[in-house]
Amino acid sequence: MLPKPRSEMTRSAGFLFDKILVKGYYPSVKITLVIPTYNERRNVQPIIRALLDQFRTLHHEFQILIVDDKSPDGTWAVVVELQKSIKNLHLLLGNKQGLGSAYTRGFKYALDKLRSDAIVEMDADFSHQPSELPKLIEQIEKGADFVIGSRYIRGGKVPKNWHLFRKINSRWGNRFARYLAGIDDVYDCTSGFRAIRTQVLRKIDLDKLKVRGYSFQMNLLYKAYVLGAKITEVPIDFRERAAGYTKLGPSDIAEFMWNSVKLRFEQGWQGLDKRALRTAAKRTLSAGNKDVSRSEQTLPDEQVGDFPLG
Repeated sequence: MLPKPRSEMTRSAGFLFDKILVKGYYPSVKITLVIPTYNERRNVQPIIRALLDQFRTLHHEFQILIVDDKSPDGTWAVVVELQKSIKNLHLLLGNKQGLGSAYTRGFKYALDKLRSDAIVEMDADFSHQPSELPKLIEQIEKGADFVIGSRYIRGGKVPKNWHLFRKINSRWGNRFARYLAGIDDVYDCTSGFRAIRTQVLRKIDLDKLKVRGYSFQMNLLYKAYVLGAKITEVPIDFRERAAGYTKLGPSDIAEFMWNSVKLRFEQGWQGLDKRALRTAAKRTLSAGNKDVSRSEQTLPDEQVGDFPLG
């Protein structure tokens, strides 16, 4: 039997979403969707159009940041063409170094260049449905620091046509990692559909997450968890990709499992009690919320910008 969605609606000081919460009004803030791509030419335009439709139903200031690893199929060229008519669409190009590297670049750009208040991460292949974006934003508005679109709480779904290996790898690999890393009260630690307040991200040294592939999701969640972030999960209907092929390979799975073991012992023997670390960190995070400074991490000018390949 799947657990019920956890909901942590308490307010955290110093963040714009919370200031007028008691009046039932959520002021407009800057939210950037960071979407990594590699050979997603067939998906990138439809996903951008679908997101723009969702933005019209929400009153926040949205930006879309496509982080493309110089896709051979010309995904970046499609984005460049769309930028001519879509002012809140940005492109960040880089070399192919894995999903974690792409997200690190994208988060830094969203923090330092776009000055975002919250960041949403999602896939470009429609496995994460744009129509479910409002559910994540709603929880941010209600006080959550880190919202996970979860497949493994009540109401969450995965494709019925997944073959046995895919089901075992996703569900049991996820469960294995949760318990091994000591964050077993989070039910979907590998989901790539998330909304995160930047006040949390600014307290995490992204360059020290030490992973380049899919383990990035686990490491980022772990850091936020230990910091004492308010983590909430909402059910999503995870779909099979609309077009193209999955980038997940055996090496990514092996890295993920080994990474979970390392996280358990990251803080030495003290790290075995993650809840104790989390309780202590909550006080630090709460105190820091009153004066959240801007990150000093910046990107060299040649690595950022809205430009085609030159």
